[in-house]
Amino acid sequence: MRLVFGPDDLEEYSAVRDRLRLHIVAWARRRGIAVEPSLVAAALDHKHSVDGRLGHWTRRHVADALAVWFPRTVALLEDDRDAVPTALHALIGFLDEHEWLDSRSAPAAELHEQVRDSTPALHDALDDERNHDLGTFWAVQMLRHGVATADPSAVARFLQQVHSGELEIDRAALEEIQRRQADEPPEQPQQDLPPVLLPSAAQMLAAADSSVALARLRAFTRWVRAGRALTREGRLLLSDARAVADALDLDHFSRDRARTSDDLPEISLLLHWARQARLVRVVRGRLVQVRSAAPLLSRPIELWRRAFEAVGGIGEHFGGSNVFGAPSLFGMSLGEAYPILLYQLYAAGGEPIPVERFHRAVRETVNDRMGCVVDDLAGDVEHRLWRRDVTALLDALELLGAVQLSESLGVEDGEGMRELIALAGRDDPDPTLVALTPIGIWAVREMLVERGVHAPLVGELADEDIEYVCVRMAGVSRDVAEAELSAWVKARTGRAASHEIMRYLQRVEVPAHRELALFALSRCGAPGRETSRWRGRVSAALRAPASGAQPRVECDARLARP
Repeated sequence: MRLVFGPDDLEEYSAVRDRLRLHIVAWARRRGIAVEPSLVAAALDHKHSVDGRLGHWTRRHVADALAVWFPRTVALLEDDRDAVPTALHALIGFLDEHEWLDSRSAPAAELHEQVRDSTPALHDALDDERNHDLGTFWAVQMLRHGVATADPSAVARFLQQVHSGELEIDRAALEEIQRRQADEPPEQPQQDLPPVLLPSAAQMLAAADSSVALARLRAFTRWVRAGRALTREGRLLLSDARAVADALDLDHFSRDRARTSDDLPEISLLLHWARQARLVRVVRGRLVQVRSAAPLLSRPIELWRRAFEAVGGIGEHFGGSNVFGAPSLFGMSLGEAYPILLYQLYAAGGEPIPVERFHRAVRETVNDRMGCVVDDLAGDVEHRLWRRDVTALLDALELLGAVQLSESLGVEDGEGMRELIALAGRDDPDPTLVALTPIGIWAVREMLVERGVHAPLVGELADEDIEYVCVRMAGVSRDVAEAELSAWVKARTGRAASHEIMRYLQRVEVPAHRELALFALSRCGAPGRETSRWRGRVSAALRAPASGAQPRVECDARLARP
């Protein structure tokens, strides 16, 4: 049974919660203990809301559940109070007996003791209705007055009686709850970023040296030298623009037909990119090199990073339109949209994502900001301008070597196309996939760390429970997953690692998680025949007919001893 969930695994969690609740209630019943199933589910909901780790319990988790979570979110009457600690005792006892408490949990005896210690705090919190949230407050009032909450007419009649003063409630408590919830900012779910493998200095140097955009920026900056005259509008003279285009072998189809330097899009992009990267600047109507940036031209990695950081400020000069110069059709400038793209790419752990996911994230961000759906106000032409300019942005990042672009292989089949259409909300979705390159991962991580965002490196999960590591690694590239699992094994003795992995293999159900656990087991130094025997036993257990009891695989005594 799976016990670790990410913030997006809502359906998977709901199914496991229902199964686990039934197991715990049956386990308690066999011991003559009556347990309220809804309270077991509420305790599981508490852990899911905290960290998604149903098998990870500390004394603090227990104390918070009793003193805060249950009083605030669960409608309880006087007769229900004693059932709460009973449900927690049953949950802890079940997890302990099945060895499903993870390696970082407190011992079961300490958890049971904390339940007893925190029970008075539960009663104190329940005695003060101000500790409820708004929904729980009204649910408690309706329970007290025998209102059938599933009957809309009964609920409406109850609210009318309260409004008319026919029924008494604690209005002071209600006002305090409303005031508190109005003052509390909505919680923003924080996605845990995956650990990453950073490229070596030699790899970054090779990537920077092979960057087409960097070579062009360096050549353009050196071409500027002591200065180049500009027009009143700040453009290069057409003759100069053609000369540098010829020198850099750019704008082949535009050179002869150009009437101004703006008609040479590749040179125009280079000019604005170099200015944004602070390689050149305008002084008294002339374009000159920035003196302090001269040493960067011979330091590829530093120059590459400056060019990368400048991309978000180039603005409308990517596609030659002014969609990003002013608020776009979504009411969001490129400077605001660019970090969304980078965060999505980094959160993918180096794996490619559909560009349509970025478009949707921008739409949802603006809709949330405006409080309504604003996307429908834009016409098809505006949509196409937006997409053209985003394509130009991605092309510039690919030219720099920060991303890799490919086309989705799933669009040929009907299901893949339907998924893209649903994601895009239009019949002609963009099939492009985009992924960060190793140097791109390094650059985005540098930006995140400077902003105070925790961006872990491979090895930082070494102290975690094996299931947590496997679940976190299931969505990242294979080389990162294997490096993290190898670091996890290395952080403990071979016997301890084997014991924990084999306990996990007794209940793992998701094939991707099982495969990662078996990889970790193969790195424990156990004899090959023991690992092979385990593979066979786990496979046999998983092929066994489904039943109410979870299949168990007896582990070899020589390996199970921590």
